[in-house]
Amino acid sequence: MTAAVHRVTLVHGFLGSPGDWDGVVRALGPGVVADPAPLRELGCESVEHAARALAARVTAFGSGVLVGYSLGGRIALAAMAHLPPAMPLVLLSTGPGVEDAAQRAARAAEDDARAAAIRRDGLAAFVDAWYGMPMFAALRASPVFDRVRARRAAGDGEFWARCVAGCSPGRSTPRWDLLPRLAPGSAFAVGTEDDRYASNADRAERTAPGLRIERIAGAGHALPIEAPAACAAIVEHALKARP
Repeated sequence: MTAAVHRVTLVHGFLGSPGDWDGVVRALGPGVVADPAPLRELGCESVEHAARALAARVTAFGSGVLVGYSLGGRIALAAMAHLPPAMPLVLLSTGPGVEDAAQRAARAAEDDARAAAIRRDGLAAFVDAWYGMPMFAALRASPVFDRVRARRAAGDGEFWARCVAGCSPGRSTPRWDLLPRLAPGSAFAVGTEDDRYASNADRAERTAPGLRIERIAGAGHALPIEAPAACAAIVEHALKARP
């Protein structure tokens, strides 16, 4: 008898690459085939544009579970509007959106300034400043950080400048309303050391009582790199929950 094959699509975050999922993929069971989707191939002119491209990719690959980290999580959540409602979604360190008009305008301006900084100072300088933020303290303490930083610094600065402005939460539709409608097995995970995103998990818990909430002890924001085994376990739980 041929063993069942389960397919998952994984979407990395801002400045990242498919290689960010290597530890998660190694930790998944032998019957799981993963498709780490590069944001570059999704275009990322806007979250909605990328979400439509992602939904088409997920459908073509035949994934049973969709997984998104940070910006990839926002895109994955938006993609659920174009995918079967029975498909579980795993969100890692994800902000479902900014609703207040003044905060949206401020965030759009902030992300425009980030795009300008990438173009003005170069991607390597921007990467150093970006990963100096408190939410990346656990990642900076990781033995793999230097390798991760070098991979980020070698990326395409113009693409990331367009991405950070076009996919800004200030220019994207908030998707909190989708959380209560996610399929059984769906999960929302944050690191306990990621204070900035912990409030998102608290709100998700109130907004969608049926959603699995995971708080990964000792981890910060970069969950796929900092806690790959824990992320893989959440994905496998979602696969098992599928009808």
